[in-house]
Amino acid sequence: MNMHELLPKVQELLVRLRTTASSEEKELLAVAYFALDFIEVTGNFYPFEAFLQSWNSPDGTLPTVASFGSLAEAETWLKEHPEPPHGAYVLVSGQPYSVFHVRHLDRRLLLPAPSPGTRASE
Repeated sequence: MNMHELLPKVQELLVRLRTTASSEEKELLAVAYFALDFIEVTGNFYPFEAFLQSWNSPDGTLPTVASFGSLAEAETWLKEHPEPPHGAYVLVSGQPYSVFHVRHLDRRLLLPAPSPGTRASE
């Protein structure tokens, strides 16, 4: 399925999920819905498609900047890194995590990312 077919289907799914979501979840789902609108309306559709294609690499792996044996090791790395690479992926015990760095607050987070087995093209 190509991206022009996929994005509206994802938005339809987000709308359906809102019917049973809590108030907080409804707000999060709305943000996701409008983020997809923003991508298309601002002309970022093709860069987004290219990003997804790089994420869906032929070998089924995410491009990662580092790998750690434990979450504690990864969090230590993140805490000590002078400029954490916001948006990058790291592996923790073989599982992908997204790196978040809100620079103006110096807030650093590692959040679980979808595993390659849940890639958008599957």
